[in-house]
This record gives sequence, structure tokens and C-alpha cells, in this order.
Amino acid sequence: MKKIILSFTALLLVAFSYANNIAVANATLSGQNVTLHTEIINFDVSWANSWRTSTNESNYDGAWIFVKFRKMGTLDWRHCTISTTGFVVASGGVITVPTDKKGAFIYKATDGIGAANYVANQLVWEYGTDGILDNETVEIRVFALEMVYIPQGSFQLGSGGTESNCFKTGATAAPYLITAATVTFGATGSNLNTNGIGPTSGTIPTAYPTGFNAFWIMKYETSQQQYVDFLNHIDLAKATFNDITFHTGTHPNFVANNAERAAYSCNTQRLAAMADWSGLRPFTEMEYEKACRGYNTPAVANEYPWGTTTIYPLTAVTNTGLLNETVSTPLNANCNIQSSYNNLTRVGLFARTTGSTRELSGGTYYGVMDMGGSEAEICINALSPTTGLAFDGSLHGDGLLDATGATNIANWVGFAKYGWRNAGYNGALAEARLSDRLTANYFTTGYGYDVQAGGNGIRLARTAP
Repeated sequence: MKKIILSFTALLLVAFSYANNIAVANATLSGQNVTLHTEIINFDVSWANSWRTSTNESNYDGAWIFVKFRKMGTLDWRHCTISTTGFVVASGGVITVPTDKKGAFIYKATDGIGAANYVANQLVWEYGTDGILDNETVEIRVFALEMVYIPQGSFQLGSGGTESNCFKTGATAAPYLITAATVTFGATGSNLNTNGIGPTSGTIPTAYPTGFNAFWIMKYETSQQQYVDFLNHIDLAKATFNDITFHTGTHPNFVANNAERAAYSCNTQRLAAMADWSGLRPFTEMEYEKACRGYNTPAVANEYPWGTTTIYPLTAVTNTGLLNETVSTPLNANCNIQSSYNNLTRVGLFARTTGSTRELSGGTYYGVMDMGGSEAEICINALSPTTGLAFDGSLHGDGLLDATGATNIANWVGFAKYGWRNAGYNGALAEARLSDRLTANYFTTGYGYDVQAGGNGIRLARTAP
């Protein structure tokens, strides 16, 4: 029996940046089992600014690892099926493989803060499940995304402030407490009042992620390099369908113009396609508030994602567009919005390496970055049972797109399901307040089509295994 011959190339689906670097190294394959039709994927992964805490936030960051393969001589990259058993993790780490086998999470096993460096990890690839014969030659590439784990727990929707169309309780201005209980809409009593954007009666379907249950969300917005990596690993027709021209070169060797900067001019079609391809999913506007405000944390009226009402917009950077781009003025800038700089920045720009605080970094309660300013966060809205509320949080990408390049998950299709939270770098300060819902239905009422506005970015999530 011939052994399978595999050329393994580690490729990074994350910006190589000053404060948020993640790297895959020493990727090899070994231990082919021709009875079970499996092969071991060996790899190291490391990144900066990692943590795990069992107090206060009770959360941790991690990496979503997924793998693509293609038969030699073809351009058809496919998604690897990863076994839920047989994996090995480096000392100090934990690996969790979801039941759909589309990838794996790796994260700290115990409390700690500092760089993550997991050496000699192993995943088991079920290549037989993916239609590969024992003697076929294939090429494989490994991708890694920094993620943040948002634990299960109750939290408040709305801040009790004056934000546009913010969620509130009944006829009051008070925030609404999300718990495990069924959520009923209404403008009276203890019901969830959608304040002009959303249902006035009925209940939230059980499949819709309210934010109570645990989920993972990308630590940073998708960078231009990440999006170009996506385009380079789908065929030309699909790449053309999803193309955003912030690159040079020809497919499949596009080169990002500004690799470190956030991807822009995204729309719901492109977000859904990238989510499908990477084994992730969109997140909801309620999950956005949970990721920002935190578990069981009292809301602050008119607060920004960093938990205060203080905001310091960026006006200038040093090393523009480079790996080491940093804040120049003001020194205490914590967001890129309504700024005289009027341009995109490196993802994770405000995550200082020393002397930082939540407010200074612009980070959320759980450590998610850039949720206020930079790019608008496209997310699933809570408008009606036939649009956003029909979203099923148990569905994740299978790694495959349809023949055109669109997602093959019907539940994600249709711009009316989406809105956005936050505002892009050229948006208004008020729109960056974490409970502001002015644009929760903007694809429907603001445009009436799937607009690819310059300030639209991509951030993805996954229901926790």
C-alpha cells in the first residue's frame, strides 16, 4: 500500500501585527493509518496577549485552527475533517474539537496572562471521509484565527441611556436582563421593548442566539491579509464573486495592499461566504452587546464598548500601514471614529503592550478589540421571525461554497437578516455606543440592498462546543 504523500504549508489567516501576532510553525504530517484512513497533522501555534481567568470575566482567549487541502495539480481547496478523538495538545493547553469536525479550538488550561506558545500539537485528519485515497498526493494548509471565549451567563441589553432605538424593559428606559428564560417582546411590563426596530409581540425562537449561551468571537476584525488569504484559497470564479480590490497581483496569488489594516467594503454576501469557508458563523446584535458589556455587569448609560462614556478618537498614527503601526496622537486615543485621520488602521492598534487599561485599549469586558469604531460590525438583527430572528445559531460553515461563491447555508442568505452595530472610522461618535441600534436594520431601511459600504468590516463567531 502506497503511503499518502502530503506537502504541508503553514499559512496564517491573521494579520502579522505588533500587538496581535499569531503564527503556525513546524507543520508536518505523520502516522498515516490506511485502515482508518487518517493522518496526523503536527503543528506549533503561538500568539501574544493571551490570558485565562477564573475570576471576574471568567473567560479566555484561544485560536480557531482549521485546515484546507487540495489534490496536487488542482486549484480546488477543500476543508479537512478533524477527528474528535486522538488529538494531542502541548503542555498547558486544551484542545476542543466541535462535533461537526470543521476545526479545533486551542486555549490555556489554567489561569495566566502572557504569550501563548503551544508546541508539538497533533490533530487527526480523517482524509478518507474527505474523499482522498491512500495513495493520492495532496497539499494541505493550516489557518489560525485568534478568538475570545464568551461564557454563558445573564447580561443586560440596553444601557438605560439615550442611544437610538436601544433595547429596554417594557415602558421604562431600564435595561433588559437576558437570562435562560424565554424572551417575550412587548412595550409593557417586563417584556423586551425593541424601541422602534423589531417585533412588538411574540417570543424569540430558541435557535436564535440571545447571547446567554457561550460562544466564541474573533478577537480582532478581519484584516485585509485574512480576506486575501480567503480569496486565494477559492477558485477564480468564486474569488471574483467575493472580490474586494484592496490587493494587487493575479489569482491565486493576490497580495494585500495594506495587510495589517481592517478589510473594508464588505457586505452580508462576503461575510457569509467567509464564515462558511472558515467553519464559523455570523453573530447576532444581542451577542454583540454580551461580548461588550459582560456577564451580569450593570449597564452604564450611554457607555462605549470599553465600559465608560469617555472617548478619545484617533487623529494620527506612526508607521502608517506597517506591522508596527502605533498610536501617535492623542496618546490616549482608544478608537478610530469620527477622526481627522479618516483612514483605516492596523487591526488591534489600541492594544498597547504596556501600561494599558480597558478604556485605553478600547477593549470590551471580555477582551474583544475594536468593537467601537474602525469598522461597522455586520451582524444578525432581531427584526422579525422571517428575517434575523429566523437565524439558527447551531449552524456553522462546512468549508464549502456554492458554485457561484456564495454560502451554501440558506439560513444565512438575505440582506434583510442583517444590520450593523458600531460605526466605521468615518461614522458618528454616538453610533459607537454599545447599545446604539440606529443601524440595526440599515441594510433594509437605509439602502434596501446588500450594500458594500466602505466602513463595513467582517468579524465572525462560533457557538461554543
